[in-house]
Amino acid sequence: MTFYGIIITLNFRYMMRAGQERNRHVVNKRQDKLVQLVRQHGFISIETMAEHFDVSTQTIRRDVDRLCQDSKLTRYHGGAGLPHGMNSLAYTNRKSRNLEQKRTIAMMVAEQISNGSSLFIDIGTTMEAVAEALIGHQRLRIITNHVRVVSIFSERTDFEILLAGGLVRNRDQAITGEDASEFLKKFKVNYAIFGIGSIDGDGSMLDYDYRDVQISKTAMAISKTRFAAADHSKFDADAMVRLGHVSEIDAFFTDTLPPKLITDALKANGVELFAPEKN
Repeated sequence: MTFYGIIITLNFRYMMRAGQERNRHVVNKRQDKLVQLVRQHGFISIETMAEHFDVSTQTIRRDVDRLCQDSKLTRYHGGAGLPHGMNSLAYTNRKSRNLEQKRTIAMMVAEQISNGSSLFIDIGTTMEAVAEALIGHQRLRIITNHVRVVSIFSERTDFEILLAGGLVRNRDQAITGEDASEFLKKFKVNYAIFGIGSIDGDGSMLDYDYRDVQISKTAMAISKTRFAAADHSKFDADAMVRLGHVSEIDAFFTDTLPPKLITDALKANGVELFAPEKN
C-alpha cells in the first residue's frame, strides 16, 4: 500500500470511529432522557416515546430492551415502566409533589359539585385529592377507574360507587383497557372530573398513555359537565398523546394563573377558569 493509501485508510478509520462515538453519545443521551420520563410518569407507551424522540418504534424498542437488560426499566405490553419495587416509590413521589397545590385545586372542584350528583372521577394523584375533598358531600353516585379513589370513598355508606372493570395497573392501581371504556358507555353522569398531563397555549390537552386517554375521552362523552384539573407543572408540559381541546370542557381548575396563551385559549372557548388568584 502506498503512503497516500495508508493516510486515506487511517482517515477513513478515524472518521468511522468518530461517527460511532457520536452515534453512541446520541443513543446514550436518548436512553437517559427516556428513563427520566418513565420515572416522572411511571409508564410511557412505545408510540409516545417514538413520537417524543422523533425516532421509529423499532429504535425505541431496542432502547427499552437495552435499558431492561441494565435493570433500569421493565418492559410491559405496549410500553415501559419502572422495575419491580420502584413503581410504588415513584407513585408516592408523584403524590407528594405539589401536594398543597393539588389540595387547593381539589377544594375548588368540590365546591362546584352539589350533593346527590353523579360523577366520573379519573385516575391520578390530583384525582385522589379531589376524592378526599368530596368526602364531606352527601349521596354522591360515583363511577371511577381508580382503585385508590374507591378506597377513599368507601368510608361513606351513603355513596354509591361503581368501579369500572378491566386490567389493574399495579403501579398506580388504575384500571385500563377496552373493558373499562366499554363499561363507562353504559352510563350518563352529571360531571366528569379528569386530570391531564399537559395543557398547551393552543388549547390542546394531552396525556402520556393512549389507554388512559381513551377512557378519559369516553368519560367526557357520557358527562353533561366536564372539569379538567392540573397544577402549574402541567402548563406546556411534554405529554404527547392528544386527549382533546379546551373547547370540549366547561371549566379548568389549577393552582395559579396559567400563561397568557393558555388563559386566552380558555377565554376564547368559553371555559371558566378556577385559580386562587382569580377567585
